[in-house]
Amino acid sequence: MNVIRILSAEVAGRIAAGEVVERPASVMKELVENSIDAGARRIRVFAEQGGQKLLQVIDDGCGMNRQDALLCLEAHATSKIRQESDVGQIHTLGFRGEALPSISSVSRFHLQTRQKEALAGTEVLVNYGRIEDVQDCGAAPGTNIKVSYIFGNLPARRKFLKSPATEDSYLEESMLLLALSRPDIAFELSLNKRLVIQVGAAQDIASRAAMLLGKEAFAAMLPVDYSEDQVRVYGYVSKPGFTRSSRQEQRVIVNGRAASSATVYFGIRDAYDRLIPKGRYPAVILYIELEADRVDVNIHPTKHEVRFRDSHKVSAIIAAALRQALRSLPGGAEPALSPAAAFAPAADDPVALPQFTPASLPSGAAAPLPFNPPPLQPAFSFQGAGPGGGAVPATTGQQTGLEDESDWAEPSSSAPPADDTLKGLRILSRLGKKHLLAEASSGLVVVDLAAAQQRILFERLLANLKHSKVEQQQLLMPISVDLSPDESRFLLASLPQFQSLGFSLEHFGGHSFLITALPASMPEQDFSLTLRDIIDDLRSNNLSNRQNVMHLAQTASRHAARVGSHLQANDLQFILTALTRCQMPYSCPAGKPVMLHISYAELSKRFKQ
Repeated sequence: MNVIRILSAEVAGRIAAGEVVERPASVMKELVENSIDAGARRIRVFAEQGGQKLLQVIDDGCGMNRQDALLCLEAHATSKIRQESDVGQIHTLGFRGEALPSISSVSRFHLQTRQKEALAGTEVLVNYGRIEDVQDCGAAPGTNIKVSYIFGNLPARRKFLKSPATEDSYLEESMLLLALSRPDIAFELSLNKRLVIQVGAAQDIASRAAMLLGKEAFAAMLPVDYSEDQVRVYGYVSKPGFTRSSRQEQRVIVNGRAASSATVYFGIRDAYDRLIPKGRYPAVILYIELEADRVDVNIHPTKHEVRFRDSHKVSAIIAAALRQALRSLPGGAEPALSPAAAFAPAADDPVALPQFTPASLPSGAAAPLPFNPPPLQPAFSFQGAGPGGGAVPATTGQQTGLEDESDWAEPSSSAPPADDTLKGLRILSRLGKKHLLAEASSGLVVVDLAAAQQRILFERLLANLKHSKVEQQQLLMPISVDLSPDESRFLLASLPQFQSLGFSLEHFGGHSFLITALPASMPEQDFSLTLRDIIDDLRSNNLSNRQNVMHLAQTASRHAARVGSHLQANDLQFILTALTRCQMPYSCPAGKPVMLHISYAELSKRFKQ
């Protein structure tokens, strides 16, 4: 009996769909790319319930006759490749002939199409891979495709989809990339009968970028236009002082195709080397144009990634293009790290402390403090007692939001934890820019200043949840923030959680917001940048309950606390004193250690005394 069998067309179609169709956003991407290849000048997309219930794409492209409408549903049927040599020089967005058969095999697929010169159009109904009806119909020139109940025949795959709100965000980001890649085409995106993106056709990428990314973000960008070795790099890059906490705002279009590439990211990082802090990323919109045979777009079924034939040369050209743009800044491309404000008001006559480097510590002498609390999770309740009689967090799994005021413990403002290590701490010096050396009765303590500030701010934000009247610092001049459509939608849904922690944010119409007050414990700085970082972080985590106040406080404390060389002696003393009064001074909100303890006994052992 034979063991090897040829798979049926239905099974093969489902397997192929798993490679091409990841989620509704990938379905939309494939359909819109087909519309672009068909010469459409206007593309409209309608989605319901994150695209899981309905995803409809309407274009005014060339359309298809009846024979082509049926052939497009066959595997590997395409109009974009004629011979083997075409694979190495792909000029279209689609080319494999896999998208439509894969999509129709896992959904209820409804196709209406008509060529401009035809008297009637063609309508095709496909129910999870089976063609049920083909007939003439009245239709406008172009193509109208409805995809309903995606993965309805694959319940296991459907369970892997995120919530409708999360899938909406994927749809919005995918449409944003498509709209940036082709500014000469008009795009519309409606989610749950609400228009979220609408841009008209224009040759000017600047106006489209400003509309999609927000005027404030675009105003912090520099133009790029550079050519070398028949490679053209143009677009916009952010100034060194306007960076983000993730690479999400780095959008790259290669030969009209939105794509990702390690080569491009390396060139961007090389250009900004020593200009921005580690862990920060510039926002970019880069268009790269080169010969089709110098880039390979056929390395992944979803066509998200591209590979360059001469990656080192292309990366160097991209870095040179960005450096040229950065040199247009006043004073050239000098290091311009974001300034960090003092965590506490500076004294009138600060006393400078001697500076030491971490190399002055004995190698391997650092050991963690005896108390090692578990990492804080996005949601938790307080149970039990800590070493100082305070509460210790314990994860609960599915707790959402602020369930009950009794679940939250107010950080103590006077009584420090009952730990001899923190009693009578005396500052000795700064260790470089990031650490502080202090002396305790039992030995030396090395404090991570950033982690310490995060812990202090985190507990003060949580304290605001305990009071009906939150302590705030009113801003003399409200700060206006102009966000992208996706950022605006996310912040609008999260306003109650921000307000519960002491942030006063008001929707100012469109995608603009006003910041009128901040929690009293927030350091003085440009909070508009911090707000964008918080939104980036919360969106990238894809939590099942994004409106989690605990996670918001944790994220806000991490992005608001910044350490610089400006901290004076009284600022350091303020941080150390506030840290000893925290309920959990030994770890930051993310669970990383705040301090290391080197006992005198350990020092004697190391020196063999």
